[in-house]
Amino acid sequence: MQLTSTDGATFALRPGGYQYPDLDAPGDWDANWLVVRGEVRTAGGESWTFDDPSLTTWEAGELGEWLRAVAAGRVEPAEDPGDEDLPAFTEPNLAFSVAAVAGERTVLRVHLSAEAVARRPGGRGCGVPLSLGWADLLAAAEQWGRDLAPFPAR
Repeated sequence: MQLTSTDGATFALRPGGYQYPDLDAPGDWDANWLVVRGEVRTAGGESWTFDDPSLTTWEAGELGEWLRAVAAGRVEPAEDPGDEDLPAFTEPNLAFSVAAVAGERTVLRVHLSAEAVARRPGGRGCGVPLSLGWADLLAAAEQWGRDLAPFPAR
């Protein structure tokens, strides 16, 4: 999926495969880690990528459901990704929150730290705000679902 903000910032996230593709242990956490590729560009032009086992298959599914809820206007703005209404991921290097809602536009915040900023100049954690329409969010959620289809929970 790719999220493109009105100010030129972008965030793309794609599953690259299972961290342990040959592991045959149904229901086991290790069998369900996904390596994801993130591509980040801030409104100021800073850009970097990351490849890391940041999400389990279950968490990746929760992200899609959450994006659909945001697109439907059912998620209230929150200060940080620790809020109960936000998707909670085991690895803290990737998180999402809603910063603001105005009409049918949402400012989605992508929170990045640790491995997700290792290639960023200075390597500091950050939040990348993305101003998006609800249709854009729904399209991203649907694309995320298609991207995940080859990687079901095992």
